[in-house]
Amino acid sequence: MIPNMHDLQAHTLQNIGYSFDNLKEDGQWHDGGEVPNKGKCRYIVIQHVKGVIVRYHDHRQGEAYFTWKSWGTDNTRLSPEEYAQRKAEIDAHNARQQAAAALARAQRIAKQRQTWAASQPANPDHPYLVRKQVGAFGIRQHNTALLVPIRDVSGQLQALQYIYPAKVETADGGKTDKIILGSKRGGFHHIGKPETPTDTVYVCEGYATGATLHQLTRQCVVIAFDAGNLTPVGQAIRTRYPESELVFAADNDIGVKAGNIQNPGVHYARQAAIACNGYVLTPNTTNKADFNDLINEAA
Repeated sequence: MIPNMHDLQAHTLQNIGYSFDNLKEDGQWHDGGEVPNKGKCRYIVIQHVKGVIVRYHDHRQGEAYFTWKSWGTDNTRLSPEEYAQRKAEIDAHNARQQAAAALARAQRIAKQRQTWAASQPANPDHPYLVRKQVGAFGIRQHNTALLVPIRDVSGQLQALQYIYPAKVETADGGKTDKIILGSKRGGFHHIGKPETPTDTVYVCEGYATGATLHQLTRQCVVIAFDAGNLTPVGQAIRTRYPESELVFAADNDIGVKAGNIQNPGVHYARQAAIACNGYVLTPNTTNKADFNDLINEAA
């Protein structure tokens, strides 16, 4: 239980205009709910020998993070005995939380593997594929949803992206035609493989973009599923193919702002290219578009 909860709520109210409670103390980032007129707030609770630390931020504020400490400005030093006892308690707490998180992750992944095993080959006439004018490359279908596998570098399935014929309602009241279940971070789907050590490998965000690039170039394309996953995926591919030319095919998010970041698609593609010694390719448009949009508009 977090001590001085009222003080924490006052801290969050001052910084983001939103107060949350019932925080999860498992050392993981969590959604703190909708911040009025500001987007979603995320938080993490970290155990400390003097109490707890809560870090949080609002997506719409970009890189701005705030830190609250349960002991405030109290700089009293713990005795060696108190320190040792508190550290032992924290170590035990963290071990329990890590075990619980690992079990939950394994259960999520196992469920998606069962769904994948029971799925059928993707219908090439699925409304999404027809609308995007792309083929079914390594994907399957469960009921009306296309399934795009998300794997780690060893090829193990860790999540599935479900793509529906039309938008469906989400748990938070929004609507989307794509949902990822399992563990996404660092995972990817690839279409094709490099034939030589120096072949070009394209890295992009979405399946339709990746399928379009592969249809155009016949080169290997790696799908990272969102802009924030471009760097970890790019680093994994760079390690696997150290001599390949990596090209990050950005979504050109003209008119989109994420926090203080204008055009997050191009921003994170550039960030990934720097981290992975690659290049950036951007759709030459005057409106928000990815390469699938660009090709279909031209057609």
